[in-house]
Amino acid sequence: MLRAPASLRLRLIMSVALVLILVLLLGSVLVYWHAVHEVEVEIHAAIAVGEHTVHNAVDDVEEAASPLRHLELLVADFDGDRHLQASLLGRDNRILFQSTPLGPGDPAPEWFYRLLAARSVTARIELPSPFASFGTILLQTDSRNEISEVWGDVILTLAILVMFCGLIAVLVYWITGRALRPLDAVSAAFDGIGTGNYGLRVKEQVPRELAKLCRGFNQMAQRLSEIESRKYRLEHQLAAVQEEERSELARDLHDEIGPLLFAVSVDLSVIQQDEAVRSTPIAARIESIRDSIARMHKDVKAILGRLRPATLVDLGLSQALENLVSFWQTRYPGITFHLQAAAEGLGSQIDDAIYHLVLEGLNNALRHGRPTYIEINVSVDGDEILTEICDNGVGFKRDGHVPGFGLIGMQERVMSLGGTLSVENCTAATGVVVSARLPMQQRLESAAGAELRTAVSE
Repeated sequence: MLRAPASLRLRLIMSVALVLILVLLLGSVLVYWHAVHEVEVEIHAAIAVGEHTVHNAVDDVEEAASPLRHLELLVADFDGDRHLQASLLGRDNRILFQSTPLGPGDPAPEWFYRLLAARSVTARIELPSPFASFGTILLQTDSRNEISEVWGDVILTLAILVMFCGLIAVLVYWITGRALRPLDAVSAAFDGIGTGNYGLRVKEQVPRELAKLCRGFNQMAQRLSEIESRKYRLEHQLAAVQEEERSELARDLHDEIGPLLFAVSVDLSVIQQDEAVRSTPIAARIESIRDSIARMHKDVKAILGRLRPATLVDLGLSQALENLVSFWQTRYPGITFHLQAAAEGLGSQIDDAIYHLVLEGLNNALRHGRPTYIEINVSVDGDEILTEICDNGVGFKRDGHVPGFGLIGMQERVMSLGGTLSVENCTAATGVVVSARLPMQQRLESAAGAELRTAVSE
């Protein structure tokens, strides 16, 4: 399964966060290097100062009334030293006197001592006469106090770095949010365009890098709106042409085919009345032809009803649908029909479209579904008219299903009025539900008037 790519904002923040982490790592390395260098410098400076102090103390030989006592005081002078420990070693290397160094005030973690502990530096100072007989002075460095002091500096430095990186991350998050906000608006507008709302526009007062994108989107939306308007006008013109063709075809069938069939029927009646014909086998053939002509006349009348249903004009949509249901009920007595339709007319275009939708929906259900129950509902839902034909038949398979001309005609009729059509299998049970949503006649007429005014102005 393909993973959805991360958002641009998240990518930017992750990139900045990676840079900040690298900065923290580099800063930590520099702080460590500086701390090690500082400890070494302090240790070597301390040993140098200690050597200088010892040399100064033993140079005044004349002032030493008691040399051993003088050496003891010299060692005691190093008590409380932060970096050095002094010891007086006898001739046999035994420690005669030893200073007490100052312990670390705020000890650092043990791992930090191990990380920064410098190699201990020692200095063995040979004493001049008369101190040489007592032994030598040994100076040893102790870096724990210096490391403890460096620990505090490291914590402070890293805390400042972390706070700085955190502020940078928050600032980047806020800046990218403001910078990418126009993209969110464009994305939402694209979603709206995908649903057919071509009236959406986005602000073009945005950063220069995004102004061209917003301007292009607005031009695209304007172009799509114009194309939709033209398409709407063409569909209305096509519907009008189709209606004229149906009317003309109905007139031709009524005025041309009907009289011809009647004339042929009359001629056959005259021939059938001839005594010479009655006694021949031709009479039976003539009767068969008359029956065929009668069925043809009935079929032509049914076709006329389909092309131009007079009941729709004379009785209204509700009564026309009731007559249609009664027509099929008499031919399929085993099927239960349930009709619920608005009593008032919804406009000539809407009434005609709904009648033909129900007509084609019933034809498809009875021809292919083998149902035992069919329900027809025509209701007003806000500013839309909902038409549903639902049956409990066998349904249809989606795989390899090619819509027939009836379904294509239904879809074209609905789309020409700015509506939507869906044909789905029922989810709760077997069967098919045909659902069409059409705009109200007032909205349809106002939209058509606006488009007509636009076309005139163009």
